[in-house]
Amino acid sequence: MNYIHQTDCATDASWAGNKALRLAELATAGFCVPKFFVIDPAACGSSLAAQDEPVTSDASLTCCAQVREQITLAISELFTGDERLAVRSSAADEDGKRHSFAGQLDTFLNIDQANVCHYVSAVWKSASSEHVLSYRQSQGIDGEIPVPAVMVQAMIAAETAGVAFAADPVSGDCNTAIVAAGRGLGDALVSGEEQGDTWRVNDRGNICKSELLDAANPVLTLAEVRQVAILVRKVSKFCGRPQDIEWAICKGRLYLLQSRDITTLDRPVASSNYALWDNSNIVESYGGVTTPLTFSVARSAYAAAYRYLGRVIGVSEDTIQANAKTYEQMIGLIDGRVYYNLLNWYRLLMLTPGFRFNRRFMEQMMGVTQSLPDSAVPQAEDESRFAAIRGMLGLLRVSWRLMSRLIGHSRRVQQFHRKIEKALAPQDLQRMTLEQLVDQYEELEARVIPAWDVPLINDLYCMVFHGALRKLCDLWLAEELAGVHNNLVSGEAGMISLEPVQRMQKMAELARGDADFVSLLRHATVGSIRQAIATRVEFQKEFDAYLDRFGDRCMDELKLESQTVVDDPLPMLRAVGQMAQMVKVIQPDTRCARRDAEREVLAAFHGSALRRFIFKRVLGLARDRVRDRENLRFERTRVYGRVRAIFVEIGKQLQAQNIIEAGEDIFYLEVGEVIRFVQGTGASIALRGIIAARREEFSNYRSLPNPPRRFLTCGPAQLKASRREVESEQVETDEFLRKGQACSQGIVRGPVRIVRDPRTANVQAGEILVAERTDPGWVTIFPLVTGMIMERGSLLSHSAIVARELGLPCVVGVENACEWLHDGDWVEINGATGTIRRLTADEKAA
Repeated sequence: MNYIHQTDCATDASWAGNKALRLAELATAGFCVPKFFVIDPAACGSSLAAQDEPVTSDASLTCCAQVREQITLAISELFTGDERLAVRSSAADEDGKRHSFAGQLDTFLNIDQANVCHYVSAVWKSASSEHVLSYRQSQGIDGEIPVPAVMVQAMIAAETAGVAFAADPVSGDCNTAIVAAGRGLGDALVSGEEQGDTWRVNDRGNICKSELLDAANPVLTLAEVRQVAILVRKVSKFCGRPQDIEWAICKGRLYLLQSRDITTLDRPVASSNYALWDNSNIVESYGGVTTPLTFSVARSAYAAAYRYLGRVIGVSEDTIQANAKTYEQMIGLIDGRVYYNLLNWYRLLMLTPGFRFNRRFMEQMMGVTQSLPDSAVPQAEDESRFAAIRGMLGLLRVSWRLMSRLIGHSRRVQQFHRKIEKALAPQDLQRMTLEQLVDQYEELEARVIPAWDVPLINDLYCMVFHGALRKLCDLWLAEELAGVHNNLVSGEAGMISLEPVQRMQKMAELARGDADFVSLLRHATVGSIRQAIATRVEFQKEFDAYLDRFGDRCMDELKLESQTVVDDPLPMLRAVGQMAQMVKVIQPDTRCARRDAEREVLAAFHGSALRRFIFKRVLGLARDRVRDRENLRFERTRVYGRVRAIFVEIGKQLQAQNIIEAGEDIFYLEVGEVIRFVQGTGASIALRGIIAARREEFSNYRSLPNPPRRFLTCGPAQLKASRREVESEQVETDEFLRKGQACSQGIVRGPVRIVRDPRTANVQAGEILVAERTDPGWVTIFPLVTGMIMERGSLLSHSAIVARELGLPCVVGVENACEWLHDGDWVEINGATGTIRRLTADEKAA
């Protein structure tokens, strides 16, 4: 019987083992693998039969004469007389997809040819060693212990050697290769006895991190590190899974010694199915855990609205249809949180003519706090030498479209308000059937979505002209006036954002002086307060008007599951009680600050009529678009309020018919599931089971720690094994000073109050608000505070705009402010420079 097989004959893993089979395939494919032959496991059986000794006995196992003769012949045919050899195991269950057996069976290096048979016997015997038996037991591997095949391979006299991983075996990061190297044969490094130099190489070939024993004398050059990283990635691509390889460099040549699957990865990641998830901006609309109903409505709205926007700015219908999948995947719901699918946003932005010239501006419009590096942005298909010319022409075409639409934009905004008013005409939803309620939703969707290009275009104008205003202030005004743009856009008449505060102040004025009523507002139940309100005609009138006008405003107002002011007016009434108890404070007149800023600017332009004309024109457009932005956002609130009312009524009716257990269970179904159930086109009517499973799932999401703002997935995003955290920018660590984006001028000192939920916050008058983010539902707190510090936000976020209108110093974009500061800390905010200084104990005492 022939027991020896050359490289090209080792094609059956059942006897040759995964290690030999893998190397044979790689050698055949052209990889630089040292020559080797494989000894069939049957040779062990023949040798045992010849000496009648079990492998597990203490007696020495030796190759029988026939096996010894064949090994000697194979060595003489394949290797030169002075070549040293390596003798390695290649068991059938070694280097498999589930179990690597790394380091369990013996390997012998630098062996003299005359001693090979002795070490082949030693490899056979190592298969039954105590540590192999212990490994098999710990891994739950049952059954008979297979005798390993044995590889006899040319020994590489390596100057350097080591291991490399195509993916991080600990975190699973499939974008990072790890290269470890030591001097000499590298056997101590492979076994883990010694620590060599280590490098982390990203998927663009850049070395992002290194750990060197001697930085002045690294084991490898950077070129060699990249060469090894390229090798492990090529091998992984060939094998279809991330690989763990052993390698060696001899006389400038890189050899592949071994390759096995990384068994700590529970899924193949060799594909390029990557996604980058970011919640920088969207968290202001969908903060915290968001239910399936809200997400399914939002996902559909994003896809449809941005298709219409694409048509307006010149994206062809064929292109829109060709990218249908991308439009449907603009946002995702991961661990119950809503994220932008950032790479898909870039893919859609690339459809915009002139994207290569206006990318940074588009990122600003999206609210992305950390721009993608150029190498990470999806590449356009058109990379010809004329692409830049076509891109510039496309940008000019889009600019012409937008500027020409600007002429009639104010008229279109008014038309949009009328469309929304008509779409939200009063309806008695309680008298409708389930079918009629579904029709109401679909009709509302059909009316509103096609018109939504107006708010989106207005957002774009807002970014353009507000950005231009800031730029002109920086270029044309003295340094002390560079931040004057915040005052210039404040005090704008007709902005709805300030109206809730003004109505609450009016109710506080009506309550002030009535100590018993103020006490009720601050401490009693809703029922008791409502009884008291009923005896106060003027207050009742203002209260009812507030609910009628702003009943849909609440914290997280775009989340259908959120309780509105109509559902729970207590936080608003508590704030009114607080305001009524305050010593009456004259709020700063932002119109005065605006007039002062205008005088300073016009004086600066004395003698330059052209600059003055351009500046006034840009200023006027910025003011109009900022005002329209806030007012159009309120229309969005109203639309979502109607959608919420429709589905709440559907939930009540399904509960009455015993289809679901409780009315609020409706929020744990997707909108399509509800519609299909009502229309009879669903695959299942077992809604209770679906709801119960999702309730438990989303309850678990609420107990999770704060999710990352940005992360990468390679494979299904819902699988935790697919996720890789992205390193964020370094945060300032100064104990007493931080800096953010200045949004509203003024300097104020006072104690801070950290607020995570305004509905349960105990904010005292005169405190400085510190929060991760705010939305219009936080309006109950704004009148009580003297300044605002936000972790999230921009110059055009709701908190910044309201702060300017109320004359409150405000700084946004202060990373980790809620961890840096604590309740009661005293700080000084400079809303003009964006600096926040925590006061010392002596300053506080003074």
